[in-house]
Amino acid sequence: MKKIKSLAAILAASLTLASCGLGTTGTGTNRGTTAQQTDALGSILGGTIGQTGTGILGTILGNILGGVTNQQSLVGSWTYAGPKLVFESENILSQLGGQVLSNNIEQKLGTYLEKMGFKAGKTVLTLGNDGNCSLTLGSKTLTGTYAYDPSSNKMTLTGMFVTGQLPCTVTVQNGQLLMLFDADKLLSIATAVGSKGSSSLGSVLGSYSGLKLGWAMSR
Repeated sequence: MKKIKSLAAILAASLTLASCGLGTTGTGTNRGTTAQQTDALGSILGGTIGQTGTGILGTILGNILGGVTNQQSLVGSWTYAGPKLVFESENILSQLGGQVLSNNIEQKLGTYLEKMGFKAGKTVLTLGNDGNCSLTLGSKTLTGTYAYDPSSNKMTLTGMFVTGQLPCTVTVQNGQLLMLFDADKLLSIATAVGSKGSSSLGSVLGSYSGLKLGWAMSR
C-alpha cells in the first residue's frame, strides 16, 4: 500500500503539470484533459507514450488488441519470453500509478511463474491447426484443446491446466503472443500445476484489481 500511496502523489503532481498546459502537442494545439494527464504522468515516470505498444499507453489493454491476430496467426510453437501485465483501462492505470507499478508487479509475477516451471527459452506452447495444444512446463507436458474467438480476442483453453475451460485474452503483435488472464484464473493455474508459491501469489494478486496478468511468448 505504501507503493500505491507514493505513486498517487506522483499522479497528483502530473495533474498539476497538465493543468499548467504542459500536456500539449508540439504545435501548440490543445488536447483533451485525459491526454494531457497521461503525457504529464509519462514524463514524470519516464514512459515513452507517443506510440501504441510502447511505454505507458502500451500497457493499456485496448491499445494492444486487434491488429493481425486471427486463428492462423496463433498456430505454431511459441517459447516463453517473460511475464506480462496490462491495465484494463486508462482509468485503472491512473489510479494505480502507471509504469513503475507495472514493472514492479511484473518482476514479482516473473518469480512466481518460474516457480510454476516457466523458463525463458525453454517453456514451449504448441497450438495446432486442429485445435489441439500442448505446453512443456519443466518436466511436465500438459495437453488440451483451444478455441479462439476473434471478435472478443478470447482464447478458451480446455483441459490443459484445469478441469473444464479456462479463458484468456490473447493478441499477436511484433512477433509475440501475449496470453493474459484475470488474477483469479492465473492463481488457478498456479494451484493446478502444484506451485509452492501459489498462496503467496494469491496474496500479491489480491492486492490489485483492474489488471490482467500472464506472459509473452516468441516464435
